[in-house]
Amino acid sequence: MFTALISLILALLSGLLGALLGLGGGVILVPLLVLLLHLPMHTASAASILAVVATSTASTSNYVREGLTNLRLGVFLELSTTLGAISGALMTIAMGEPLLRVVLGLILIYAAIMMLRRIGEWKPKVSDGLASRLKLDGCYYDKAEGIEIAYGVDKTPAILILSYLAGVISGLLGIGGGGIKVPAMNLLGGVPMKAAVATSSFMIGITAAAAAIIYMRYGYCNSIIASSVILGALIGASLGSRITPRVRSGSLKMLFSILLIIVGLRMILSGVGIWM
Repeated sequence: MFTALISLILALLSGLLGALLGLGGGVILVPLLVLLLHLPMHTASAASILAVVATSTASTSNYVREGLTNLRLGVFLELSTTLGAISGALMTIAMGEPLLRVVLGLILIYAAIMMLRRIGEWKPKVSDGLASRLKLDGCYYDKAEGIEIAYGVDKTPAILILSYLAGVISGLLGIGGGGIKVPAMNLLGGVPMKAAVATSSFMIGITAAAAAIIYMRYGYCNSIIASSVILGALIGASLGSRITPRVRSGSLKMLFSILLIIVGLRMILSGVGIWM
């Protein structure tokens, strides 16, 4: 009972931050379940991936209503992300837990460094040839800035490849893949931070559903933990998606980066046996 209650609280906090930053919550929740409750990595990943499906639904409805989600871009990128998620979920069966922790930590720190280097540098970009043909450009009204923002999508092939990688990471670690998709869309494609967060949240649920089937097939889902995590994450994601439109993009980037560095370092240290 105590474990279920703590899981619910951790999931609520993770869902809030996950929706706020477009991460799906798993990138925060998996390390917390492993490090604080000492759950096996595969069990934590399975519970997280189920929660990600639920939270994506809750946050996406608010983002679509606010006009932040680029649905055409999300559907296009999701083709490769889903294939990656299935690949990653199958790979996790053969990988040891310490290696999974180190891989997750390195990925988070890399994404954080890239975000910190580019804070305040976003400028509107013209869509490349592929994005223009597919009409992937978008626009939205920024409530925090009080202006209408229109944007194109650049380097579409590179973002598509990184989306596959994000899918692999999602299936492998149960984290949703937002730590890769958001920086890819924002830094490479020139998609504004809020639109990248909202589009990532839309994609995450589909990606996670594909990976969840694999986890359930191999019996990694603990029904009590999963139920608590799903409930807490749903509440948190609903709150986070309502806050995002009213927060400045630079503040989102800073919070995103700091959080990823802290969690990434903690996972690496635990993976190499220094701080369990």
